[in-house]
Amino acid sequence: MTCAVFIAAVASAFLHACWNVLAKLQSAPRDLLRGIVFATASLCCVLLPFVGVPPPNAWLWVAAASACNVVFTQAMLRAYERTDFGIAYAVVRAVIPPILFLIGWIFMNESGGLYAIQGLVLVVLSLLLFAFAGNTICRRGSGGMLMAISAGGALAFALLFDVNGIRACGGGFRCLIPYAVTSSLITAAGLGLVSGVERANPFTVLRSNAKLCYAGATLLLSSYLCGMWAYVHGPIGLVAPLRESGIVFGGTLAVLILRESVSRLQWMAMGLATIGVVLVQVG
Repeated sequence: MTCAVFIAAVASAFLHACWNVLAKLQSAPRDLLRGIVFATASLCCVLLPFVGVPPPNAWLWVAAASACNVVFTQAMLRAYERTDFGIAYAVVRAVIPPILFLIGWIFMNESGGLYAIQGLVLVVLSLLLFAFAGNTICRRGSGGMLMAISAGGALAFALLFDVNGIRACGGGFRCLIPYAVTSSLITAAGLGLVSGVERANPFTVLRSNAKLCYAGATLLLSSYLCGMWAYVHGPIGLVAPLRESGIVFGGTLAVLILRESVSRLQWMAMGLATIGVVLVQVG
């Protein structure tokens, strides 16, 4: 893994941690998720005339990834309804690295050294430890856990399809940005259809929390671009734990900005995640 890929993956993790902190500023963090999706799509509508669309050989991947993103968003909303926001968020992030590592190893001829595998395990364990420190699954709802795991699986496959789509059309920023814009618009259209079936107004949250939604959209879009560049130019199985190591930043930002107390177990989790990131890069 090159230094540029490592930096891009860690930058993506930091930006994603910023979105997590931003969501906690809202009294009902789960409500922001759908609003941010539509805020991102509105930004992409502005960008579309300037960046264009990806070539035809990427469109099948765009459609597959967008479908998975719709499933992910709906599953996350259900998870947030049934369990704590922080727990659901961390469980989703913990599910992604093992799935992508196994897919990269079995189907994409990617391999990682012993240190890299140990680093991946440490990052996953740190996410779960950070989430459940001081809590139990029974207290927070097992139904929410199942939905969070499902959301993580859907997002892992969305990332896999995105990587293949961007690689299919060249892998550079000339493809990455049009791909991201198009994917965002199709995902929003899919969620709009789901909202119509559910007889819900998809723009309610966006109207009532416009500043937070657009700030979150900017962070998520930036995180996506950094993360996807790292995935496309590095081994997905090793980029994944770096990309999902945001608790290192999230815990620090929670103390500095939100003035939250962090338990000893959570500090330990942040330390394990840091060690894991170092091992992935060394491995």
